[in-house]
Amino acid sequence: MRFIHLGDVRLGLNAESGKRWEQDRRLEIFDTLRRTVRKAEEISCELMLISGDLFSHQPVTSELEEVNRLFLSIPGTEIVMVTGRGDMIKSSSPVRSFCWAPNVHLDLSGDPACFRFPRLGTAVYAMSVFEHSKKGTKELSELIKEDGPEELIRIGLIWEPSPEKALEQLSDTGLSYAALGGRDTHEELEEGRLCYCGGLEPRSMSDGGPHGIYIGDISSASGRLIKLEFLPMASVTYMPLAININKSTKQEELFSLIASEIEKRGSRNIYRLRLYGRRDPGFEPDLHGIEETYRISEVVDETEPQYDLEGISEEHPYDLLGYYVNHLRRDKREQSELELRAMHYGIDALLRTSGSGESMK
Repeated sequence: MRFIHLGDVRLGLNAESGKRWEQDRRLEIFDTLRRTVRKAEEISCELMLISGDLFSHQPVTSELEEVNRLFLSIPGTEIVMVTGRGDMIKSSSPVRSFCWAPNVHLDLSGDPACFRFPRLGTAVYAMSVFEHSKKGTKELSELIKEDGPEELIRIGLIWEPSPEKALEQLSDTGLSYAALGGRDTHEELEEGRLCYCGGLEPRSMSDGGPHGIYIGDISSASGRLIKLEFLPMASVTYMPLAININKSTKQEELFSLIASEIEKRGSRNIYRLRLYGRRDPGFEPDLHGIEETYRISEVVDETEPQYDLEGISEEHPYDLLGYYVNHLRRDKREQSELELRAMHYGIDALLRTSGSGESMK
């Protein structure tokens, strides 16, 4: 029996609020779900497990209909879902009265449920978790232990952000596989038998690593997991990008360098750009144009001006700036990076006030 495990999809997520690509990200997240459904069709997946947080908010009817049409396109795949706290399901939520496609299975009673699929020889023990749920992994494990091993393949499905709780409650239940949700990154517990799939797409710069789905095969003869692989599916990666600037770097060259590095890594990715190095004191990097072309979420400018100490000394022979620079030039020892940084900060501050500086003559 072949299955796909995904979760933490977060449809409708406002991950890049205020950015010009904000709406694009929403569409990309749905497109990744669509590609996952097509992958299920491609590999003849018999069971799809969605371990919570399909939505990033309480879904409205139109959103449910759009997802339902997508799931209806793979009628040969049984889809079992649970909700997580991110879905924000309340007593008045439209999802409670929504009529899902025949191959979609969701229980919102607040109690653990068992979905049986005789043609697959499989039982899925599932439990949805709501914002103020008091029941959780413990109650699910009790149902699994109490229920007779009618099916050879037994799968657990729950949104549980604590690996410790998942291991404590589910490790001795005899499950073929436990599909867990509630964590940003994928993680395998108990040699792959208990797994967090992580988010289908990254949500922030701190959400690193690959994002995607688990594809697994369980033996119909033994009920044992015989194969499990993680398949990256995300359309976007949040990436740090560091660019070194020197005294000869000019605006056009900087643009070209940044563009070249982004094109190599992928123009759809989202970047945290860090500029570092010693620049010409008269050059202030202006990245407005490049930010209009690429997805640069944040710019950190750590560059420092590279001053010509001899030239400053000649131009300011009698004021405070000149005295400060001449004092520094007399210090022949090699200065640490911290001392050099402090020196340049001091020169920069004095240059800004040198027009009204006191004479040292």
